[in-house]
Formats: sequence, C-alpha cells, structure tokens
Amino acid sequence: MAKSRLGCFRRVMLCLALLYAAFVVGWYVAHRWVGDGFWLLALINGFAVYLFAPLPLLALLAVLARHRAAQAALLLVAWLFCGLFSRDLMPPSPVVRAEAEGPALTVMTYNVLFATTDAAPIAANIKNADPDLIAYQELTPLLAQQLEQEIGARYPYRTPLHADCRAQVAIWSRYPLQIERLDEDILCRARSVVVDFAGQVVRVVGVHAWSYTGLDRESVEQSFRWRREQIESLLHHVEGRPEPLILLGDLNSTPTHEVYRTLSAHLVDSFREAGWGLGHTFPATGGRAWGLPYPGRLVRIDHIFHSDDWIAEAAWVKEWDGFSDHLPVAARLKLPSP
Repeated sequence: MAKSRLGCFRRVMLCLALLYAAFVVGWYVAHRWVGDGFWLLALINGFAVYLFAPLPLLALLAVLARHRAAQAALLLVAWLFCGLFSRDLMPPSPVVRAEAEGPALTVMTYNVLFATTDAAPIAANIKNADPDLIAYQELTPLLAQQLEQEIGARYPYRTPLHADCRAQVAIWSRYPLQIERLDEDILCRARSVVVDFAGQVVRVVGVHAWSYTGLDRESVEQSFRWRREQIESLLHHVEGRPEPLILLGDLNSTPTHEVYRTLSAHLVDSFREAGWGLGHTFPATGGRAWGLPYPGRLVRIDHIFHSDDWIAEAAWVKEWDGFSDHLPVAARLKLPSP
C-alpha cells in the first residue's frame, strides 16, 4: 500500500512539474519572440516574476518524491528565473563605484499623483532623500505651488508648467538648467533639459510613459503602442548627443516589458546596477480590485536610467508619503573624471 501511494505521488509530482515547466517555458519563448505584441501576453509580462512563485514548493515536493525528471524540469524553470531576475537579488559590487572619482549627483523620480492636494508629506520625503534634481510626474499647478512654498528655495531652477496640461512632468534642480524643445504630442508627458553640473553640461529627460487606458484588447494594444512610440521619440531626441544622459520617470513598464528592453539596449538601469531587491514601486499600498484584495508593491515601473558616462553608487526606493500611488525612487550617480 505504501509503495502504491508513493508511486501515485511520484506520478502526480511529475505531471505537475512537467505542466508547470511547459507553461513557464512557453511563456518565456512567447515573451522573447512576441514581446508585448499580443495584448494578453503583454499583461502577463508585467507580472512575470509571479510565474515563478510556485517554484520553491514544487521543488521541495520533487525532492521529496525523488523524481529526477521532475527535478530536471524544475531546474530549467529555476535557470530561467536566474537569467531574468538574479541581478535584482544579488547585492551590488562596490569595487568599481568606490574607485571612481568625480562629482556625484543624486536624482529622484516621483509620481506625486494628480489627486494629491497636500504637499507637506511629499516635501518631507524629498527633504529626507535630499536629491539634487527631481523629475515629477502628474504634477498639478496647485501641488506645484504648495511645493514651491515648502522646498522651492532648495530647487531654484524649475521647468515651467504648461497651461494646457492638467497634470504633467516637471524637473526641479539645484543646478542651472535650460529647457529643450520636444514634440507637441508628448509635451505634458516629457521634459528634456540640459543641466550645468559641476562645470559640465549633462542632459536629463523626465518622462511619464503612457498609462493604461483600459484592460480590454483594444485599450491594452493602444497603450503599449503609444508607450513604445513615446520612448522611441525620446531616444531619437537624444541620439547622437554627446552629453552624459539621465532618463528617469514613471515608465509604466516592468523589466519584462519591451519598453524596458528597448531602453536597456541603450542605457543602464541604475537600480539593477546599484540597488538591491526587486525594487517594486507600484501600487504603493494594497487595495481591492473587482472585490478581490491585492498587496502593495506588486511591480517596478518607476526607473532611473543613465548613459555609460555615469556610474551608479547607490539606488533605492523611498518611503510612501501617504498619498501617492507610487513610491519614489532615488539614485546617486557619479560622473567619473576624465
């Protein structure tokens, strides 16, 4: 009887392991070849890290079952996980950053939520991080006015707000900046400036990538298309320009989305370079959707990218301010001396 139960358990374990491995491998192949081209796959890509959540339990059961075929199937899944996320889970090496000499610039990206009406917690969060430059998203005229009263003296150089934009991207800096012209169709969602930092001109692009307009097929495909076009437009804007570049903001894209892959082909992700952990920033807190509860910090969609001119010394996710649905991200970037 015991042998019969053990045999049944091993067969069930093999079936579960093979089905699970086939599903994950199938997703990975589609992810690499189709990307975000199919709307349902694009949504799954955003939460791809959770496809690996059953792996520890299934691996334990496979070991208990002593089934080598099941273990081999799960080992393949583990290999895929390491290829996708191992850099997030390993502490950054301090050797190269410690040896680099040059001035450091601390930058922050902060989606402050258009519905926020109290600037005090946001100002306190910014004071605590003490960045040299902030890229806001969803900044309203009312909130901007309050923030000017709270921390305006710290950041005397600011991009003006556009009257036609209800909530918009803005850049505030301790260092002098000059505004660059961008296409009118992304005016409310992107800002490009050149900053006089430590005697050198550097370029900073703040961006709020197109948000999701719905979860139906047409809305998802439209959102991903607009987001891709927006990022490609910004990359075209900075293409061939020699100044050290920082591109930061709410990209509405996780590390398993095509927009992130496109940016990673040209720039370096500061958090993956100098942060530690998955770095999830959205939503800031849990809630309920369609009657079902969900936890906070499900995905990482707020990013700080930089060109190879910079070296990230540190990158971290800041505390929740009590209002915004995003957590701000900060990074300290060093510009090595020639």
